[in-house]
Amino acid sequence: MIAAVAKSDVFFGFCITFFVLMVISSIAMIVIVIMQKGTGNDMSAITGGTDSFFSKNRVSTFEGKLRLFTVITAGLMLLSSILFFVFTILLNMQ
Repeated sequence: MIAAVAKSDVFFGFCITFFVLMVISSIAMIVIVIMQKGTGNDMSAITGGTDSFFSKNRVSTFEGKLRLFTVITAGLMLLSSILFFVFTILLNMQ
Protein backbone atom coordinates (compact mmCIF):
# COMPACT_ATOMS: atom_id res chain seq x y z
CA MET A 1 0.00 0.00 0.00
CA ILE A 2 1.07 3.54 -0.66
CA ALA A 3 1.66 5.52 2.49
CA ALA A 4 -0.13 8.81 2.87
CA VAL A 5 2.16 11.77 2.50
CA ALA A 6 1.38 15.03 4.23
CA LYS A 7 1.04 18.21 2.20
CA SER A 8 3.83 19.81 4.18
CA ASP A 9 6.24 17.05 3.13
CA VAL A 10 5.32 17.56 -0.53
CA PHE A 11 5.71 21.34 -0.25
CA PHE A 12 9.06 20.88 1.49
CA GLY A 13 10.22 18.58 -1.30
CA PHE A 14 9.22 21.14 -3.92
CA CYS A 15 11.01 23.88 -1.97
CA ILE A 16 14.24 21.88 -1.89
CA THR A 17 13.92 20.97 -5.58
CA PHE A 18 13.36 24.54 -6.73
CA PHE A 19 16.11 25.85 -4.44
CA VAL A 20 18.62 23.41 -5.96
CA LEU A 21 17.41 24.35 -9.45
CA MET A 22 17.86 28.03 -8.55
CA VAL A 23 21.44 27.48 -7.37
CA ILE A 24 22.39 25.42 -10.43
CA SER A 25 20.88 27.94 -12.84
CA SER A 26 22.58 30.87 -11.09
CA ILE A 27 25.98 29.15 -11.32
CA ALA A 28 25.28 28.36 -14.98
CA MET A 29 24.32 32.01 -15.56
CA ILE A 30 27.60 33.21 -14.05
CA VAL A 31 29.64 30.82 -16.20
CA ILE A 32 27.75 31.69 -19.40
CA VAL A 33 28.06 35.44 -18.85
CA ILE A 34 31.79 35.16 -18.10
CA MET A 35 32.27 33.19 -21.33
CA GLN A 36 30.71 35.97 -23.41
CA LYS A 37 32.97 38.48 -25.08
CA GLY A 38 32.29 42.20 -24.68
CA THR A 39 31.67 44.07 -27.91
CA GLY A 40 32.57 47.57 -26.78
CA ASN A 41 29.61 48.95 -28.75
CA ASP A 42 27.12 48.74 -25.92
CA MET A 43 26.20 52.42 -26.08
CA SER A 44 25.58 52.42 -29.85
CA ALA A 45 21.86 51.72 -29.40
CA ILE A 46 21.48 54.81 -27.23
CA THR A 47 23.58 57.06 -29.43
CA GLY A 48 21.94 55.93 -32.66
CA GLY A 49 24.25 53.21 -33.92
CA THR A 50 23.38 51.61 -37.23
CA ASP A 51 23.77 47.95 -36.20
CA SER A 52 20.42 46.27 -35.84
CA PHE A 53 19.57 43.61 -33.31
CA PHE A 54 19.05 40.91 -35.92
CA SER A 55 22.30 41.52 -37.77
CA LYS A 56 24.45 41.03 -34.66
CA ASN A 57 22.61 38.23 -32.86
CA ARG A 58 22.74 35.29 -35.20
CA VAL A 59 22.10 32.07 -33.33
CA SER A 60 24.42 30.17 -35.64
CA THR A 61 27.52 31.79 -34.13
CA PHE A 62 29.01 30.83 -30.79
CA GLU A 63 28.23 34.27 -29.33
CA GLY A 64 24.63 33.99 -30.50
CA LYS A 65 24.29 30.61 -28.84
CA LEU A 66 25.72 31.99 -25.61
CA ARG A 67 23.18 34.81 -25.70
CA LEU A 68 20.39 32.30 -26.29
CA PHE A 69 21.60 30.14 -23.38
CA THR A 70 21.75 33.27 -21.22
CA VAL A 71 18.10 34.06 -21.92
CA ILE A 72 17.02 30.46 -21.32
CA THR A 73 19.00 30.24 -18.08
CA ALA A 74 17.61 33.57 -16.87
CA GLY A 75 14.08 32.37 -17.56
CA LEU A 76 14.74 29.11 -15.73
CA MET A 77 16.19 31.00 -12.78
CA LEU A 78 13.20 33.37 -12.69
CA LEU A 79 10.67 30.56 -12.87
CA SER A 80 12.40 28.43 -10.24
CA SER A 81 12.72 31.37 -7.83
CA ILE A 82 9.04 32.28 -8.19
CA LEU A 83 7.96 28.67 -7.63
CA PHE A 84 10.37 28.33 -4.69
CA PHE A 85 8.82 31.30 -2.91
CA VAL A 86 5.27 30.20 -3.72
CA PHE A 87 5.87 26.78 -2.19
CA THR A 88 7.69 28.36 0.77
CA ILE A 89 4.64 30.51 1.45
CA LEU A 90 2.35 27.48 1.11
CA LEU A 91 4.59 25.52 3.48
CA ASN A 92 4.53 28.28 6.08
CA MET A 93 0.74 28.64 5.87
CA GLN A 94 0.23 25.15 7.27
